Amino acid sequence: MSPAEVLRDLAQDAETKDVLTLFEEVVIAREDLLWLLVLVPLAAAAYIWAARQRRRGLASLGSPVLVERLVGSVNHASRVVAAVVSVLSVMLLCAGLLRVQYGGETTIVPATGLDIVLAVDYSKSMLARDVYPSRSERLAAELQRFLDEADRRGDRVGLVVFAGAARGLPVSRDARVLKLYLDKADPRTENPGGTAIGKALKLALTFLIDARRAAAAGPEGGPTKSFPTKEGKAVEDIPPSESDQVVILLTDGEDTVSRPLEVATEAAKLGVRIYTVGIGSKSGEPIQRFDAEGNPDGFVTDEQGNYLMTRVDEATLKDIAKTTGGDYVLVEPDKFGLDKVSEWIRDLSKGQREDTVTAHREEGYAFLVIPALLLLALSLALPERKKGP
Repeated sequence: MSPAEVLRDLAQDAETKDVLTLFEEVVIAREDLLWLLVLVPLAAAAYIWAARQRRRGLASLGSPVLVERLVGSVNHASRVVAAVVSVLSVMLLCAGLLRVQYGGETTIVPATGLDIVLAVDYSKSMLARDVYPSRSERLAAELQRFLDEADRRGDRVGLVVFAGAARGLPVSRDARVLKLYLDKADPRTENPGGTAIGKALKLALTFLIDARRAAAAGPEGGPTKSFPTKEGKAVEDIPPSESDQVVILLTDGEDTVSRPLEVATEAAKLGVRIYTVGIGSKSGEPIQRFDAEGNPDGFVTDEQGNYLMTRVDEATLKDIAKTTGGDYVLVEPDKFGLDKVSEWIRDLSKGQREDTVTAHREEGYAFLVIPALLLLALSLALPERKKGP
């Protein structure tokens, strides 16, 4: 065999493989509409039945010679071509409705599906400098890194900022809004003072419950389902979560106005884990005082003139985490506390379900619908009568 023949055979094999690959990539998106193909033989049968009925009708008119003269100008060939073209058009239209797809790209979609609420302490005690450069500045840096990682994972994140009261944003995938909200938060302007961990956890649970009810309502926003209580009465209750839900509490742990352990018990009943991050030192740091304009104005003292100290209440934070099946970590000067939390979150995500692969294919209906319309136009343009002499 000559080199030219070998090259020709190789080229033919390559073309054959390309064709086979193309057909392997072709898929039907609407297999539930395959029954529409029944319309093709029905359309052909309708044309055949109509032709027979015409012949019978002409035969019943009388003299065959006279009838032949009457229909002599009819273009029978055009009728046959119009029938064939119309049936082909119906076939192509049905195939177009099946949404034939080809090629395209495949992407890996993270399937973490976690709902996370960050409960961030912005009380005056967070201005203490026992953590460099200060508790609040260290916290802001940690949150920025955590939000970037959560955005890459595809988690939904909510935010609660608290001092003596709590406020925040519900869970969403828009990390930019959360960062903007945090930029505007300042411990020097948070009122009332204090550290209401219980109120913050209560609001965080509210955001997570709202996310559950929104998921139960479905994409059309229907009413939430009713779940039976222990007494057997059907009332609107909290639906189960479709994914794991987590609260990350970042604080020095010195609660002064609420009962966080009671809220932690409620969270445990809902299956919500609370991970606590202690920010500050165990030995303590004096609490700064600020004037009306937010400028430093000495330190806070008691009635006897003794400086009031702020320190991490590890016992409370550990109890909150233990109650809900979470964990506790202390922010130390040489490492980020949220790095450890991120590891826990990643492990929780992996245990939930694997990532999914989605294919974004090209729609091929245009290659079927356009010829179908052209064939329909051709069938209408065909002359029904022969041209005169």
